[in-house]
Amino acid sequence: MILEMGLIAGGVPAGWLFRRRETVVRRVNTALGWTVRIMLFLLGLSLGLDDTLIGQLKSLGLYAAFISVFSVAGCFAAAWLLGRYVFPEYAAGKGAAEAGGRAANASSFVALGFFVAGLLLGRMHVFPEGPVVGEAAVWVLYLLLVLAGMTVGFDLRALGIVREMKCRILFIPLGVVAGTLCGSALAWLALSSFSRLSLPESLAVGAGFGYYSLATVIMTRLGDAALGSVALLSNMIHEALALLLPPFLVRFSGRLGPVLAGGAAAMDTCLPVIAQVSGERCAVLAVFSGMCLTLLVPVVVPLLMALR
Repeated sequence: MILEMGLIAGGVPAGWLFRRRETVVRRVNTALGWTVRIMLFLLGLSLGLDDTLIGQLKSLGLYAAFISVFSVAGCFAAAWLLGRYVFPEYAAGKGAAEAGGRAANASSFVALGFFVAGLLLGRMHVFPEGPVVGEAAVWVLYLLLVLAGMTVGFDLRALGIVREMKCRILFIPLGVVAGTLCGSALAWLALSSFSRLSLPESLAVGAGFGYYSLATVIMTRLGDAALGSVALLSNMIHEALALLLPPFLVRFSGRLGPVLAGGAAAMDTCLPVIAQVSGERCAVLAVFSGMCLTLLVPVVVPLLMALR
């Protein structure tokens, strides 16, 4: 987490230095869009290359899909409530949010196409298996973080939002926790007739908050490799949805929707989408929320696992 935050912080002064050069600002925003697409392509490629994960899709994929979809829906619902009662300045129906949603709809379809293309090429084994894809994804993520930091640096006034909000800002990570756990509980209810997952297990899977690598490692170390696989698939789907859905749903959930839907990934992978759709001020909130949630994952997941 320290490296990720350092890359974002390093991009901020670069953005401030070039903030008045329209060509640089435009090219950075364009690069953000393409790096998100490449990240989705690599995510799909890594999934397609992993025969074990693909095999588990038949038995565990349904559980993972339900939990991720309901969790993201819970986050968008929480964002709508926060916009209505706590953050009226980011409420649904604002003109800027609607305009951003309309402008980004086409790019979301393109991003989805990149993910599907990566998945198909992975299944066809066009690319050789090995650590190359994972290493490429890491470097693309590093580029994403620097570019996202530059977008914040283009308007440093956005940093004043933390001081303006004071204690109100804590409602954002709390909203993610509430929305995710409520969504995971509803997913458990929907699956209860044919799934052997217990309620604490469903909540623990959702409590990865989109941080699939950390949640998977924790569950596997606690002795449940199968549940770890569900967590991996669920949080990967969560992250993909958080990258694809905001342009469509921001007008209904408000500008906080992408922030909450991103979960722990709001501070890194999802940050460029948040900055483009919701604005730089919300990108600052996303970094704060993502940091809090990243710290919560290794605490909340083991606690929920202990309740089984």
